[in-house]
Amino acid sequence: MFGYVKVYQPELKMGEFEQYRGIYCSLCRNLGKRYGFVAQMTLNYDMTFLAVLYLALSEDCPGFHHGRCPYNPLKKRTCCGHTQALDFCADVAMLLNYYKTADTIADERFLKRLFAKLLLPIMRRNRRRAATRLPDIDALMESEMKTQRELEQACTASVDQAAEPTAHILSAVCQAILPDETQKQALSRLGYCLGRWIYLIDAADDLEQDIQTCSYNALALSNGLTTLDKEKLDETKRSALFSLNASLAECRAAYDQLFIRRFDGILRNVWEWGIPTVQKQVISGEKRKRRQGGFNHAKSV
Repeated sequence: MFGYVKVYQPELKMGEFEQYRGIYCSLCRNLGKRYGFVAQMTLNYDMTFLAVLYLALSEDCPGFHHGRCPYNPLKKRTCCGHTQALDFCADVAMLLNYYKTADTIADERFLKRLFAKLLLPIMRRNRRRAATRLPDIDALMESEMKTQRELEQACTASVDQAAEPTAHILSAVCQAILPDETQKQALSRLGYCLGRWIYLIDAADDLEQDIQTCSYNALALSNGLTTLDKEKLDETKRSALFSLNASLAECRAAYDQLFIRRFDGILRNVWEWGIPTVQKQVISGEKRKRRQGGFNHAKSV
């Protein structure tokens, strides 16, 4: 997961934003307690979304209180009480971070690869600890990441095939949220389509960079794109937008089948405003321009 699944604050009620930020801050604190300072630096919006979804489906919610943030101790922040949802999301985050770090070492250029190698011992240790708690999910991630590597080495041009490993991983993670068999099918479908959406939006976001560095990109291969031809780039992104919208529609259809106990306003904000806004920013190139200009939103909540 890469931090694309987030709320759109201007369309979120003030109270809902406080709850969202409280879950974000509590997840950050929980990561620190379970896995240390470095783990906190890896927190992204995707994990916060997963925590909100978990809490929305849970029978009980621990509620919120005011506490002090270690990074800003002079100001009290809204925090969510400790719950199994936060533990689960912290463990999933550590598994994903380990495999993402290993993937960076295999794919990226010198500086990013060097930084990833420095982090790898910490990520490997955290992965071992998380795997003892979520052995089935860890085994699936290992298998799917191996498949992903094979697809990339074969220069697979099929976007559907390339997106399958990420879709399968998110499907398994979402299924693990609830033991309730009546909702597992909807959760599985939501996770699968969300994983596919995440893979596609990441490929669209990296399209120009991957072409310049001759890195694997399923969207570029499927459209025969080898140069930064503006017309072909625009055509490729338009075709990607069609697939992104289709995946998002499937996510929303699956979500509507779930019994949501709380935080429906936050989650619908993600589907109706957050994700569409991210799509618009990526397809228009606005997101990449902000990143190149030094804009950093990772800790904006």
